[in-house]
Amino acid sequence: MGIPSIDGVPYHLQYPQAPAQAVVPPPQPQEEYHQVEAGDTLESIAQQYSTPEAPVTAQQIAERNQIDNGPIDPGKDLIVPTIKQHAAPKADPNPSPEQAKSDEAMKKYLNAEDNLAAFDSGYTRQHNDPDYQPIRSGYAGLSTTAREELQKSIAAEIKADFDASANGGAFDAKAIQQYGAEVVKRYDNDPAGKAAAEAAVKEVGIQHEVDATLKAAGAAPDAKGAVETLSRELPKLSPEAQTRLLSSDGFDTLVEQKIGPAFTDSLKGEPWKDSRSGPASKPMESVQKLEKLIEGAEPRIAGALAEHGVDALKDFLGRAEKDGYSIRLGIDGTRSLVHIAGQIGGTSEGDIAIQGMTDLPLDGSQIHLGVSEGARPNLSIAMAQAHGGPQSVDAAIMGVQMYAGSVNGNVDKLAKHTDELSWLINNHGGSMTPDQLNQAIKDYTSGAGSNWAKTAEELQNKVADQGKTLLDQIDSLSNAPADQQDKTKKAIEGILGDTKSAYAISLALKQHPDYIDSLAGKRLMQNLAYTGKFGEQGIKLGKEIANAYIRNDVLSAAHNYDPRNPASIQQAEQSIDKLKNPALIKLLGLDVEGGKYQSYVKLVDELKKSLPAAGDGTEQIIAKLKTHAEAMNNVDRRFTAESSRPVFEKNQPAGQLLRMVGLGFATMGFMNSASKANDGQFSLTNKNDLKAIVDAANLGQKGTELAVGLGMVTEDSTLGRFGAGNKLNGVSIDPGRWTRADRVFGYLSAGFDYWNAVEAHQKGDDVRAGMYLTAGVGGTMAALSGTTFASALGAGSWLGPVGIGLVVVATAGLTMKDRIEHSNAHMNEASAKFLEHAKFSPQVSQALVDQSGEGWSPVTLLARYAEAKGYKLDEPGPRDQFVAWVNAMPTDKLERLRTELHQALDKFDGDVSKLGSDTTVVRPEAYIATRGGAAKVDGIVGTVGHIDAVVRDFGIPQLPTP
Repeated sequence: MGIPSIDGVPYHLQYPQAPAQAVVPPPQPQEEYHQVEAGDTLESIAQQYSTPEAPVTAQQIAERNQIDNGPIDPGKDLIVPTIKQHAAPKADPNPSPEQAKSDEAMKKYLNAEDNLAAFDSGYTRQHNDPDYQPIRSGYAGLSTTAREELQKSIAAEIKADFDASANGGAFDAKAIQQYGAEVVKRYDNDPAGKAAAEAAVKEVGIQHEVDATLKAAGAAPDAKGAVETLSRELPKLSPEAQTRLLSSDGFDTLVEQKIGPAFTDSLKGEPWKDSRSGPASKPMESVQKLEKLIEGAEPRIAGALAEHGVDALKDFLGRAEKDGYSIRLGIDGTRSLVHIAGQIGGTSEGDIAIQGMTDLPLDGSQIHLGVSEGARPNLSIAMAQAHGGPQSVDAAIMGVQMYAGSVNGNVDKLAKHTDELSWLINNHGGSMTPDQLNQAIKDYTSGAGSNWAKTAEELQNKVADQGKTLLDQIDSLSNAPADQQDKTKKAIEGILGDTKSAYAISLALKQHPDYIDSLAGKRLMQNLAYTGKFGEQGIKLGKEIANAYIRNDVLSAAHNYDPRNPASIQQAEQSIDKLKNPALIKLLGLDVEGGKYQSYVKLVDELKKSLPAAGDGTEQIIAKLKTHAEAMNNVDRRFTAESSRPVFEKNQPAGQLLRMVGLGFATMGFMNSASKANDGQFSLTNKNDLKAIVDAANLGQKGTELAVGLGMVTEDSTLGRFGAGNKLNGVSIDPGRWTRADRVFGYLSAGFDYWNAVEAHQKGDDVRAGMYLTAGVGGTMAALSGTTFASALGAGSWLGPVGIGLVVVATAGLTMKDRIEHSNAHMNEASAKFLEHAKFSPQVSQALVDQSGEGWSPVTLLARYAEAKGYKLDEPGPRDQFVAWVNAMPTDKLERLRTELHQALDKFDGDVSKLGSDTTVVRPEAYIATRGGAAKVDGIVGTVGHIDAVVRDFGIPQLPTP
C-alpha cells in the first residue's frame, strides 16, 4: 500500500507540524501521532492501531515516516496511517473507459469521506477554536467536490452503457434505474461504496427528471404551453426533483427568457409617457396577462410566476415614480391580482408573491369584486395582516357573502329542476316494487326531455364546485388577524348557517372527498377539531369533513380489497390506522386522551381483525363483524354504567363509523372473492348472504333499511358518484359486475344525517329531525349514484337527482304554507301517470293524487298500513295483492277512505311512522259541542285497528292476509 495523501489540501488546513525532528509531511485526518515507548516495535504499534476496517502494517508505518522497518528509539514521534480499507470493485472482463473513471472517482470520494469522518471524530480541540472551522470546511469541500465528480462519472457510465445496448428505447427514468443497478452491483463488496453508488444513481435520476421537464417546457410553442407543460409534469416528478426544479437555474432561465416576457414586456421602457393611454394601462395589461397565463396552473408554478410578475411591477412603478408619475392599478388590475392571489396562496412561492402584492397601489374600494367572483380572499387577508385596520377584512367578508349569494341561486335552480321527480318518489315510491319504480322514473325522465338528466348533472356539478370554492374562501377568512377573528367567525357562521350554502358545501365534500387532502382541507379539519370555531354550524361542517376524510383516506383501500392479496390486506390495515387521526377523533366528539380515547384506539386495532381473510365464507365474515360489534357494545355498557355517554353505540358517530368501515371492507372482501370465483360476475343468489353480512354489522334498523331497500341510480348516471365512477379502464361496467367500494359503501356520506335526526328527536325537535332524516335519505341516494348494490339485493334503481332533490327540499326549510302549496302543485296528470306504474288503475291513480289539507299524500299511509298488516311491499307478489285490493274499491268508497287517511296524515304531520300498531278493530270516538250538549262522533284514525274498522264500516273488503 502506498503512502496516503489528500490532493489539494493547503498547508493551513493541515494539522500543526510535528516536533522539529519530523521531516515527513504532517499527519492527515486518518493518521495519528504515536510517541515510541521502551519496548515498542513497528509491529506492536501496527497491532495496537489496527482495526478490521483499517488494518495497519509495520511496513506502512515505516513508509509513512520514511524510516527503515527495524528497531526504533523511545521518544520518537511516529505518524500511524489508520486508513479505512475499501474492497475493490468487482472486476469486469471488458471494462469501459467510463467504468475506470467511475472507479477512480469512487476511490477519491470514499477517501475524502473517510478523512472528513476521521477529522470529526479525532479532532480533540474545542470547536470554537479558530482553526476548527477552516480545517473542517476544507475537508468538507473536498468531499463535496469528490461527490460531484462521482455523480458525473456514474451518469456518463450509465449513458454510455445505455447507448452501447442499442435497444432502441428511450433514455428515461426506467433506463437510468436499469443501467444504474448494474453500476451499483460492481460495488456490492463494499457497503460504503454501494451506498455511494446508489446515491449517485438516484441523483442521476433526479437530475434527469429536472432536465427532461425543463427541456419539454422549453420546447413548447409559447409561454402558455410552457406553463401547461410544467404544471402537467411537475406533480409527476419525485419530491426531490420537484424541489430542485423550482430552485434550479434552468427554471429561472425559462421564466426569464420564455415565460416571463409574455406578461412583463408591456412594462419595459417608459409607457407612462405615452399620452395615448392612461398611466395604469400597462400595469393592468401585465396583471391581466399573468392571470390568464396561470389560469389552471400548478400552484407552485403559478406562485413563482406571480412572484416574478410582482417584482416586474415594483420595478416599473418605482421607475415611474422617479419620473414623477404615481400610478395605481385600477379596478380591473386589482380584480386580476385578487384572482391571482386566490390561486397561489398556501405555497411558499405564492405566499411571497402575495406579501409583495400588499405593497402595490391597489384599488382598495374594489378589492371585494374578485372574491365575489369566486377568488379566495387571500390578498385582502394578507393586506390586513401587513397593514392592519378592518377595511381589508370587511372587503373579504363582503366578497365571500356575495359569492355565497350566487351559490344559493344555483341551488334554487337545482331544486326546481329536480323538484317534481323527487316529490313523486318520496310520496308514491313506497307503493311500488323496485322494478316498477325504476320504470316509472325512466318514463318520467324520458317524458321530461332528453336534456333533463344532463341539465341536472350540470347543475349538480356546478353547485358542488361552488361549494368547494366556498370552503376555500372560509379557509382564507379563518386566517384573519387576531383582532378581526370575531368578525370573520360571525361571517363564517352566517354562511354555514344558510341552508343552501351548507347544502353546496355538503355536496362538494361528497363529490370531492379528496378535498380533505388539500392544504385548505387539512387546515380546515384542524381548525374545526381544535379551535371550536363557528359554533353549532362548525360542528355540522366538522361531521361533513370527517365523512370526507373517512371516504377518501380510509375507505379508498376498500375499493378493490382482496383477502387473498397480502399487499391489499396491508393497505387495508394502514388505511384503518388512519382512523386514529387525532383531528378526526376530536370531530367525532372524543377527547384525545382518557379512557374513551384509549378504548377507541383499541377498537380500531380490533377492527383490523374483522377484515375478511383468504378463504373466509359468509359465516366467518359474519362472526367477525358480530364479534367487533359486541366488543363495542360491551365498551358502551361500561361507559354507560359510569354515567357517561355511550359513544360506541350504533347511533353515535364513533360507533357508527367503526361499524360502517368494518362493513365496507367485509362486503367488498366478500364480493371480490365471489366475483373472482365467478369470472367477475356476482350472482344475485348471493343477496341473502350479503344481507346477512350487512345485518351483522349491527348498524341499526334505519341504516340497514337504507342500505338494502332504498335503491340507487342507473348504471350510466354520473350524478353524485362516489369515487371515479362506473367505468373500469375507460369501459362501462356491466350492471352485474362488482368492482368498486362505492357500489357498497357510499351511504356512509349520509350517516351523520341519521345521527343528527336521532339527536334532534331526543331533544324534542321532531320537525328538524324529519328534515335531517329526509336529507339523510337523499344523501344516501346521491352518494350511491352509479351503483348496482340495490339490484343485487332486489332493490330498485333511482336517479341521482332524486336524492339531490330530497336534500334540497330538506335544507330549504319550507314554511307550512310553502310546503302545502309545493305539495298541491303535484296533484296533476304527471303524478297520476307515475302512480300507474304501481299497477293502480287510472281511476284509482287519479283519486290517490289528491292531497290532504296540509299537502300530504295518502299513498304513504296506505303503504304503511299494508306493511303493518304483514305485507312485504318490496316483493312483487305481496305488492300485486295489495294493489289489487285498492283497485277493487269502488271510487266513492276509495274517496271516503282517502278522506279518513287525509285527516290522520294531518294529525301525524305526515309522519306515517306514528300509525299505532294496535290491531283492535274499533272506530275512534270524539266529542263535539252542540246546543244540545256534547255529541259523540267518529274520531281521527290513529292505529291499524282503526283503519280496519273504517274499511269494515265503509263496506270495503278487508285487506287479505298476505
